[in-house]
Amino acid sequence: LCFVRGTTGEDADTVVDSVRAIHSAFTGMDGDPVGRGMLQLAVGPSGAHTDGPGTFAALRDVARELGLLRRTQSNEQVDVERAAEKYGCRPLDLLADWGWLEPGVTLAHLCGITEAELEVVASSGVTVTHAPGCDVPMGWGIAPVGDLLDRGVTVGLGTSGGGSNDGGHLLADARLAVQVSGLTGRVLTAEEALGMATAGSAAGLGRPELGVLDAGTPADLCVWDCSGVADAGVHDWPAGLLWATPGRRPRDVMVAGEWVVRDGELLTADADGLAAELNSLLAQRS
Repeated sequence: LCFVRGTTGEDADTVVDSVRAIHSAFTGMDGDPVGRGMLQLAVGPSGAHTDGPGTFAALRDVARELGLLRRTQSNEQVDVERAAEKYGCRPLDLLADWGWLEPGVTLAHLCGITEAELEVVASSGVTVTHAPGCDVPMGWGIAPVGDLLDRGVTVGLGTSGGGSNDGGHLLADARLAVQVSGLTGRVLTAEEALGMATAGSAAGLGRPELGVLDAGTPADLCVWDCSGVADAGVHDWPAGLLWATPGRRPRDVMVAGEWVVRDGELLTADADGLAAELNSLLAQRS
């Protein structure tokens, strides 16, 4: 689990103090908050549409000091519009000036990106998060993921938050990524979409040992039952996993060698109790 200390227009010094406090607490819990533990910490201003050069510089510096990853968004419609209005340039130009186009940074969305900007991103060493389940229904566009992959960019798959994607279903969004990719001129394969959801996303977290099944890796598994009638006749299993049963859930889930879901049942907590508690909290705050 990677926690990102974000900001949307907050005071830069306040955010940096918060990052230091959280980092100290993480170190006490895990001993290595940015290494190989179960918890990670990163920093991430929402974007150039909400935060300015002072905030980006402050978070860049504290991330470099503490060895933290960084994330932000760029080239969504709102980023492009507000960068033009406020600074008279493109959001990626701002990020370059502010020291946010370099290794250790992940950029989300990249919907409205030009051919020249594709080359800039590819040469910068950043990773990218594709979030079609957010961008498509919001009408923000579609990132040219195939072009990014063809240029050697590491691309992960994201769902974005509950404000623009109620389901947060990564497998369903992998399917959507394949479905809409043809509109960008380069069709994704199912293997590419699943690779983005696994190895690509893990690389974006600075955790290349996750998202793959090799000797010495932490044994994270999702197991789907593909024996039902919906999968009858499927000859390409990676493609069938996306196409045959939209929105399917895994039968079994293992995290770091420990089963947490078996036969569709959560083993580590009372799922119904958690849902009831959350609904109660929401009712109290509404």
